[in-house]
Amino acid sequence: MKKISVVVCAKNEEKYIENCLKCLASQEIPCEIVVVDGHSKDKTIEISKKYANKIVFDHGKGISDARNVGFETASCEIVAYCDADSLPPKNWTKKILEHMEGKYCVSGPLIPYDGSLITKINMNVWANFYPRIMSKLGYQNVWGANMAFRKTILKNYPFKVRFLEDYDIGIRLRKTFKIKFYGDLKLPTSSRRFENGFIRTCIKYYIREWINRKLKNKTTTGYY
Repeated sequence: MKKISVVVCAKNEEKYIENCLKCLASQEIPCEIVVVDGHSKDKTIEISKKYANKIVFDHGKGISDARNVGFETASCEIVAYCDADSLPPKNWTKKILEHMEGKYCVSGPLIPYDGSLITKINMNVWANFYPRIMSKLGYQNVWGANMAFRKTILKNYPFKVRFLEDYDIGIRLRKTFKIKFYGDLKLPTSSRRFENGFIRTCIKYYIREWINRKLKNKTTTGYY
């Protein structure tokens, strides 16, 4: 019986998803693969059928909805998430299960495998070195492309915002439950979201949203 389910939320990801699912299918510790499709118009579903144990559709309400559909569909008590453009190492699920001992949520660094040198450097600082330092200071980060939870926790604390849903759930769980960022739980992922410039993208989306939450007390509840 499998001990961990991995949810991949995808929409029109035919270019990337096969390599991701191949990696998941070859894990040292086998996992249940759950693909949550956002009503793709390309070959995402056709490709997923070759590897996934379960394929379901979201309700067209954004990433939080898709993540919730994923854990509700998953059969295992431990539910992990990775993006369709990620390449989980063979020991990824093994490390998650090891780190989940006594924890309710774990997360790890994102390591870019493509993009320009400057983009790789910037992304390593943002999604690897920075959260490592912050975790040492007691501020545990949760990265949406590389995170795992106990299903019982997600039932009581589901994803609920339309943007930075990982940041939001991290804050909510950090106040009550044991969560931990582990530097050795690395996940190679694409830097494509920053192809128009890393700093510009961070300012436009991440930093602006953080300001809205922290300084303006403005939340983005709802969906896309």
